[in-house]
Amino acid sequence: MTLLLAGRHPELFRAAVDIFGPSNLFTFLESVPEDWKPMMDNWLGDPVRDRERLTKDSPITYLDQMVNPMLVIQGANDPRVVKAESDQIVAALQSKGVDVEYIVLDDEGHGFSRKTNEILVYRRMLEFLQKHQESPVAQA
Repeated sequence: MTLLLAGRHPELFRAAVDIFGPSNLFTFLESVPEDWKPMMDNWLGDPVRDRERLTKDSPITYLDQMVNPMLVIQGANDPRVVKAESDQIVAALQSKGVDVEYIVLDDEGHGFSRKTNEILVYRRMLEFLQKHQESPVAQA
């Protein structure tokens, strides 16, 4: 949701923090384990049948409007939202010159299993948001 809002409504935010978020619903659907695919069809949709809606709801669709600083946090071992989802949004934002910071937690999956990682991430989020609290909001 953070990535989607950062792209659809950049004028409302000075900065964004994305934690374990999919950036492209098509690549997200391709990357889930095979035994999850029937559930994903019910939960999210089918790439062919629901192409228009999945395009509309994919954050990557709004990449051109993503102009504000972003902190992206990803678990390297995430089976739900694989690291490639964050890699692609970070690379795309960096190629546009957007101020993006990327934290990959090598020993985490989807969420926090280690208190030390959780503390590290929340401290970094606080620093990031404090740094950008006075920056101007982008005009889309």
